Amino acid sequence: MALAGNGQTAGKETSNVVSLPETIPYFLADRVKAGIIRWRYPPGSSLRETDLAAEYGASRGPVREALRILELQGLVVHAPRRGFKVKHYTADDLRHLYRLRAQLEAEVIDALSTKDVDGLCDALDRANTVMRDFATRRDLEGYFSNNIEFHQLMVDSTESSVLRTILHQVNAMSLPVRFLLLSNEFSGRAEYRYHREITQAIRARNFKLARKMTIEHITANLARVVDVYAEALDKQQER
Repeated sequence: MALAGNGQTAGKETSNVVSLPETIPYFLADRVKAGIIRWRYPPGSSLRETDLAAEYGASRGPVREALRILELQGLVVHAPRRGFKVKHYTADDLRHLYRLRAQLEAEVIDALSTKDVDGLCDALDRANTVMRDFATRRDLEGYFSNNIEFHQLMVDSTESSVLRTILHQVNAMSLPVRFLLLSNEFSGRAEYRYHREITQAIRARNFKLARKMTIEHITANLARVVDVYAEALDKQQER
């Protein structure tokens, strides 16, 4: 379906056609973001407005706005007269990103210490069950989506607009790296122990333990993620 540049669906909408949202730049940003996360658009690759407009059936205006949205999220960079490219991380970038995320997730745990967490823990248990089912079926996409939901449940339960805003940015930047690491090691084993144990610690209101586990879980991937990211870039260059 073609998208009109004024934010409206081209042509008359029929009952058997799914209508697109009025905020077409955000719709497009979500689609391009999904491609960046899954390395369909690898780090350093050009995001040409004309190519994306043709791919998604949109005019260049909404595509440009979508790329600006992704630039604000830290997924895309723009250079004058060179256009947009997918953000490429250095080894130091990755280390800073993971250490910052670890500290921010620890702040989330601290913020939960003043809350009634029973409802949250019930939701986390359900999310963990769903993740276990996806892992058993070796469904990487399903597992990844619910992994994000698991962590977002905790962030939302803090009721902190500051943590939500900052983590939205940091998480957006980390998603391509997290997807790469997960896809590299996804084994389909029945359960990823961390999620169960962190939920148990929160339910027991042992926030000190939950905080420690959170930092260790994220930073434990630091050395590996640098290597995996470099290997993936090398493979891209060989194509």
